[in-house]
Formats: sequence, C-alpha cells, structure tokens
Amino acid sequence: RSIYKFVKNQGFSIQGYADDHQIMMSFKPHSQGVVLVYELKRCIERIQFWMDQYFLQLNGSKTQIAILGSHRLLHDIGIGGLNLPSGISIRFVSSFRNLGLYFDTKLTLSRQITELKKRCFRTIRNVNKIRFLLTKCQLKTIINALVVSCLDYCNSLYFGISEKLLNQLQLIQNACAKTVTGKYKHDHMENDLNELHWLNVRKRVIFKLALLSYKSIIGNSPEYLKELFVYSHHGHSLQLIVPNFSTLYGNKSFSVVGPKLMNRLPKHIVSADDVDSFKSLLKTYLFSASELTIKNLIA
Repeated sequence: RSIYKFVKNQGFSIQGYADDHQIMMSFKPHSQGVVLVYELKRCIERIQFWMDQYFLQLNGSKTQIAILGSHRLLHDIGIGGLNLPSGISIRFVSSFRNLGLYFDTKLTLSRQITELKKRCFRTIRNVNKIRFLLTKCQLKTIINALVVSCLDYCNSLYFGISEKLLNQLQLIQNACAKTVTGKYKHDHMENDLNELHWLNVRKRVIFKLALLSYKSIIGNSPEYLKELFVYSHHGHSLQLIVPNFSTLYGNKSFSVVGPKLMNRLPKHIVSADDVDSFKSLLKTYLFSASELTIKNLIA
C-alpha cells in the first residue's frame, strides 16, 4: 500500500512530509523528451491510479513541476508543461515552496530571502510601534520568538549563497538588534550583537551545520544523515571522508560541507561529551573567531 515503493518501481525517487510529496529524477537535457513527456507522465498517471484505489484524489491545481540546474542547462530545456489524459495540465514553475521555504530552479534562494525580508521587517515594524511599553528583556523574547526564529529556520540551506543575499539576511538581524537595544533605523550598530550574545548570520549558518553534523556522528539523527559521516582509518589521526564533486552544487551539499567542517573544527569541540557541551564550546569558539578564520573554516 506504500506510495513510496510504488513510485520507486517507476524509476523515480520520492520524499514526503504529511500529505506533501515530491518525486525526483536526474536527467541530461538531450533526454528531456523521454523523461518529461513519457516517464514523468506515466509516473503521474500511475500515482493517480494508485490514489483512485484508496479513494484519494490528486490535486492538479497544487501539483507543480520544476527543473533544477545551471543557467546553461535550463536554457537547453524546451518543454514547458505536461498534459495528462485526465485533463490536468501542469506547467513548469520557476520557483516553488517546500516546507515553508521558496526554492528557485537555479537554487540561489533569492526569492526565499525576498519573502523572508518582507515578513520579518513587517513584524519588526509592528514591534517597534509598542516597544516603549516593553522592557529590554521582553523585547528580546518577542524578537527571538517572532523574527530570529524565522531567520534561523532551515538556515543551513543558506550556506554558499552569494554575499549580496547574505548581507540582506544580516540586515534583518541588525534591525532586530536595534529594536531590542532601542536604536533607530540609521543608528550605528557598534557592538550590539555581542551585547545581545548573538552570532551574526554567517556564524549562525556554520553553527547549524556543525550541530547537524555532530548529531549525525553521535547517532542522534536520521539514518540518511548518519551514513554521510564515515571515518577514514588511514594515517595517525581520524578524519571524516569528504566526497569529491566536480560541480558547484555538489560541493555545496551537506555530504561535503558537514565532514569538511568537522575536520577543521578544534578537536576539543568535536570530541565534546554531549550535545549541550558541543553547543556551548562551539558558540564560544565562533564568538571569538575572526572573519578570516570563519572563511578558512568553510572554504
């Protein structure tokens, strides 16, 4: 009865959460006709048949197709939609939403950051209207709950984005700090982030990646993450194996970034006894680390 086994038998991989599922397949531009017109169409038809068996309905209005790749590869794709015999027409989209985040076909996350800025600055403006009624402690609690939490949500995906987009995320955090410390829009930041004991956006991304990696190493994560961390037994010191990829997307993947980061962190942090100790040691290290150290850590 599992739709996962059913889809995998069609040659596609599948991932899902609750009632939202994504089916995926990699292909070369020269085989787009076979994959997009024949194999994908057949797979969707088979999913529709499976759903009919269990009295379910495929929502055609919410079904989307996106092709991910570089600008050159996307330029070679000449098919723009799919028509099913049931009368459902599915157009290819340039961006889509997945678990609350917006992904674009080039994986730049530009739309995600644009939408995040709108939502966060709208919240900050509303909080600023009542901040004279609140204490600094109350403001910090509200900003952490309503804005910083949005900034931190899935922020490991922001690794490798352009400096321009990263600076836009930093603007959101700077605005949060000014709201808590009672400053206005054009006031100088000085040491507000340190005063609030907040890591900047770049360091928060590294913190999240390192934490996910540590949990995977000690076995406190799903199996598909744990299997990405394998130690090499060559030489006198234990090092995690870092896969080699020839593409930019491959080198930004967690399977590369996670092991590389853990290999470069100080040994006393990586060998922490538990998650709480690791988080404390890592945050202390990142607070004192210079920008050059951070760049070398993730280069």
